[in-house]
Amino acid sequence: MVITGVNQITFGQDSILPHIKTTFLQLKNTADSSRLKIKWQQPSARIKLSKPDKWVRLTGGYTTYLFNHRTNVDTPFAEKNISQHNISGSLGVTVAGIIPLNIVYWSRQSNSQVFRDITDVQVSFNRNAFRSQVQALVKKHLLALAPRIEDSLLEKLYRVRETDLLDMDKWLRNPFTMQQLIEANETLNVPRISYDVSLPDSINEKRADSLRKKAAAFIGLYKETQVKYEARKQQVDSLKGLYDKNITRIQKYRQLINADWSGADAIGKLKNELGKLDAPGVELPPKYEWLMGIRNFNAGRVPVNHSELTARNISIKGVNFEYNSWYYLALTAGVVDYRFRDFALRGTVRTPQYLYMVRAGIGNIEKDHIILSAFRGKKQLFASGTGGNNSLSSIDVTGISLEGRLRLNKYVYATGELAQSIAPDYRVLPPEKDKPFRLTDKVSKGMSLKIHSYFPATGTRLEGMYKYTGANFQSFSSFQTNAALRSWNVRGEQYFLKRKIKLVAALKNNEFSNPYLVQNYSSSTVFKSLSATVKVKKWPVVSAGYLPMSQLTRLNDQLIESRFQTLNLNIYHTYKLAQMPLASTVIYNKFFNRNSDPGFLYYDATSIFFSQSLFFRLFTAGLSVSHTGNGTYQLNVMDESIQVNIGKRGTLGGGAKINNLKNAGTKMGGYLNASIRIGRQDVLYLSYEKSFLPGYVAGLIRNDIANIQFTKNFSFR
Repeated sequence: MVITGVNQITFGQDSILPHIKTTFLQLKNTADSSRLKIKWQQPSARIKLSKPDKWVRLTGGYTTYLFNHRTNVDTPFAEKNISQHNISGSLGVTVAGIIPLNIVYWSRQSNSQVFRDITDVQVSFNRNAFRSQVQALVKKHLLALAPRIEDSLLEKLYRVRETDLLDMDKWLRNPFTMQQLIEANETLNVPRISYDVSLPDSINEKRADSLRKKAAAFIGLYKETQVKYEARKQQVDSLKGLYDKNITRIQKYRQLINADWSGADAIGKLKNELGKLDAPGVELPPKYEWLMGIRNFNAGRVPVNHSELTARNISIKGVNFEYNSWYYLALTAGVVDYRFRDFALRGTVRTPQYLYMVRAGIGNIEKDHIILSAFRGKKQLFASGTGGNNSLSSIDVTGISLEGRLRLNKYVYATGELAQSIAPDYRVLPPEKDKPFRLTDKVSKGMSLKIHSYFPATGTRLEGMYKYTGANFQSFSSFQTNAALRSWNVRGEQYFLKRKIKLVAALKNNEFSNPYLVQNYSSSTVFKSLSATVKVKKWPVVSAGYLPMSQLTRLNDQLIESRFQTLNLNIYHTYKLAQMPLASTVIYNKFFNRNSDPGFLYYDATSIFFSQSLFFRLFTAGLSVSHTGNGTYQLNVMDESIQVNIGKRGTLGGGAKINNLKNAGTKMGGYLNASIRIGRQDVLYLSYEKSFLPGYVAGLIRNDIANIQFTKNFSFR
């Protein structure tokens, strides 16, 4: 038996470059991470913005013209042949290369005796676009800082050690090596295994002695290699851990800069996260970091939604500004214009109203905060209460409030507010107009409390609110006069069966006020709502609800609101029949009210609606049938329609309606419509319908409806 090649065994370490060898010996026992850290690119940490080529640049927008005409209005407002012209649109503007503004305009002109002619313009700071631009700049800057293992010492050392380890493992496990190891052990442990009877004993002794020496040397080499293998394995594991750690840091860094950093406090959070990764920071120019905190800046006709006891759900013609970083500041000033519900009668005498307000506090408006508000202005009352005179009047109002929000955990928070106002007291005659400010004046106080909670373990959401205002408390959130108000509501939302079923329930006592409406319901009325939605894959979507409804009726120069309950059931399903897509809809409505509710023909009525749509490649066909009836009338309508695709140019459609009113005969109606694309982005829409409405005494009354709409989109390169 001959063992050869023992002195020829070599491993990868013998070919390592000298400086790698030296470095490895320095790091042999401990991985010196300071020598093997990743290198970062090092441009300036401050983001530099290029100077804009234009200080004012138009970015694009759209404008829309809409004309509609009705021969009879399907509301309690008795009007005929009403035409409206609407022009609306928006225009994007960038100032100084970075500040985006949005200009929105709307004008409505009509011959209606109810709705006023309106022309509005609003200029607003587009905070979402601004934050997106800043985020893009920060992302681009941080990508330039992106780290890499530029000093190849770590990677080369790791790869060389890993190759070394693989070579050792390969040699130790090689079948020839294992065979040599077996033979070497046999040479040492089995007597006379190498004895050759043809040779003299003296030669056999010398030969056996030489083979035993070689076998011992091979076994020693094998054991030494095993020891080196274990040591090398520890070194490779240590280097791999350090290498993987650096790779993980790079991945976290890239994930960090690709995250959404558009919030008001985004830059501060980003700096903290970069510090955790031992990465270079980022610094915005101070003016742009300040602009990140702007929540709202609007001029023109703007909405105002501050707190429950100051100003909410109104609009003004003026300026509204909100800023929030670690502190909160809001400024509001303008002429009050109540048009959120747009039921103000044309020609109604209105006295001038105005509002100016300052709000200041600390904290995040969407999280924990405390805010002090002071407001002053003139507001219009519907009924003065003096001798039954319902003429419009106005009063001066001054008030303060303290609002706070406390977040108990990630999913539960409470918002509370206390307020007090100074306003003339019309409960006494003559009205007390110069009341002093007294904290003990309970009739001029207000309070509100809101609680929001969510329990992720069960998917439960609970909300509640309670509000009290004294008989002489006045703010720009409510308009009740000479009457204390207590209102509350609770709402719950729950999912079942892995979010397949959603149940929503709510209770709410009456809380509605508008300076132009007579409230003909009791303040103790409790409105109940319950709804459920079932969504199961490949099955119809089913939703049902028991909900309150509202009906407005015009009597002379007043509006009266009636409220009642309705039961709704909706079933919608999309499916295929012989590869043809279809959609079916079933709707059931039941009204719970009385015929004494003015202006509502469908009192205590039941309505059933069914529609079937068939989607062909070139057109869509539909059929629908509806039935509405109560003890007084029965109305049935059948509708057949077709919508044809004309390629990239748009669609053409039309249909016929058969209207049957019990004891009043049957009348045929129909409609046509077209949506035509002009150029790449512009759209012209035309429609005309000959329809019929059930009247009080005249049976089916013809009602023609016509619409023309054109939308022009434009952009500036």
